[in-house]
Amino acid sequence: MTTHLSKPAAILSGGRGVGSVVRGPALVSQHGFGVRYDLDPERGIVSNPDHDLYGQALAGRILFFTMPKGGVAASWALAGLARRNLAPLGIVFRRASPIFVQGAIFAGLPILHDLDQDPGSLIKSGEVVELLPHEGRVKVYRD
Repeated sequence: MTTHLSKPAAILSGGRGVGSVVRGPALVSQHGFGVRYDLDPERGIVSNPDHDLYGQALAGRILFFTMPKGGVAASWALAGLARRNLAPLGIVFRRASPIFVQGAIFAGLPILHDLDQDPGSLIKSGEVVELLPHEGRVKVYRD
């Protein structure tokens, strides 16, 4: 992982989000994400074998998904992950749902959506990203 972050290689901008500024490795999916459909909430691992992130842990990463799946269970599941130190650092959707935004706020997780470019085509898993929700920006750092 990059320890010294100088000039970002790319900056994506868009709709404003909520939460603190966070920096860490990206985990990028071309699929949607639902805590009831895709996640083992006890281990914080993607457990749906049909998901492109099957077997990946969410903790300590900034997640990029196309869209959320599901409803109000997201709030409790995300909060449970946070209590057990299994939560992601932040979440970015191409288009978020109000329920998932509520869940992220309830769990204390930064969330952002509606960027001007498709993060799934510009960011690779493992790259260091900085999520600035109140500015509506994601900075991408490459070695």
